[in-house]
Amino acid sequence: MRFVRSLLSALVLGIFVAPALAAPSYTVTTLNTGQYDQWRLVDNAGTLYGSSNWRTAFHANGSTTVVRVSTSPFPTGAITAISNAGHLASYEYWTTIGDVVYADGYLTLNGATTLLPGFGHGRGVDTFSHGVNNAGTVVGSSSTNLRLPGGDPHYPRFASHAYVYSDNKMKDLGTLGGTHSSALGINAAGTIVGGADNAASAQRAFIYENGRMTDLGAFAGGTSLATGINDAGLIIGQSAHRAGSDVQSAFLYANGVMSDLGWSPQRASSAVDINEAGQIIGYGTDANGLERGFIYQNGQLLQLDTAVDPLDNWIIKTTYSINDNCLILADACKLDVCGTVLLSPVPEPETYAMMLAGLGLLGFCARRRASAAHAA
Repeated sequence: MRFVRSLLSALVLGIFVAPALAAPSYTVTTLNTGQYDQWRLVDNAGTLYGSSNWRTAFHANGSTTVVRVSTSPFPTGAITAISNAGHLASYEYWTTIGDVVYADGYLTLNGATTLLPGFGHGRGVDTFSHGVNNAGTVVGSSSTNLRLPGGDPHYPRFASHAYVYSDNKMKDLGTLGGTHSSALGINAAGTIVGGADNAASAQRAFIYENGRMTDLGAFAGGTSLATGINDAGLIIGQSAHRAGSDVQSAFLYANGVMSDLGWSPQRASSAVDINEAGQIIGYGTDANGLERGFIYQNGQLLQLDTAVDPLDNWIIKTTYSINDNCLILADACKLDVCGTVLLSPVPEPETYAMMLAGLGLLGFCARRRASAAHAA
């Protein structure tokens, strides 16, 4: 009887531990929503956000909706950030004869859209939105009135600074002593991350909280950039392992420590998105210089095209977004045909087998107990 109890305990423990330890696997669904659709975000309901025919749009329940954020008759733009409360941060842009891109940033909630004011005035003003939280606070970058030397005198260039927009006000977050900065993510607590130039004109990852921008550092004094933050305060990004190198490695920054996610340090990799469970997606280049998507969780990095059916011949390339259900939006190729796909997690076959075996043993033990009681 002691053996049966020990075996039962071990098996029951295995039922609950196995899913956490097993490597994830995914099914692949192609997104044939339109030839000129570019979806870059997926929310927890599976709605896709980005652009359709170069217009700001989202796709849900088999239907694409174009979001009218301006009065332009020929808008070109996209949704670039979303919140779980329904906020849509977006931008629309136009290109001058000199191929200079000017952009306006917008915040939309329940069909009502607000034009973000930006910092600069007159020709050369542009504002991009990169993040929004559930309070409707938007972060991004906007051109200032600080004109940069050189360039076409008819199309002057201006320094861009990170901003935070809240309560109808834009706040300049400044830099780390250099010229440019950009805010790329914000969490529920209002903590902001991004990249800013320091006094040596090197880009460094920053965190902005309590009214102060702080350099997060870098691997071995190289450059760095923070691309996202979740509500637990986990920060992702990429950093060079040595000064002067253009090869950056994806990182996780937690508890004051910047950790390499484990892609080859000799090849570039980027951390793209993080969900509330702390699962990170990104992509890196392989030995042939081709992009390969990955997921990082529980301290392990997994190349995504090794987690799909090998008979389907999928190559998972650039990743874009991961929701809290581990649904991943990415670009992928199959037999030289490429497009955007959704990767849906599925339980491991071993997990099913163990669960079935466990249920069978539980039933067997229940019957043994019932028989023993009847005999008594």
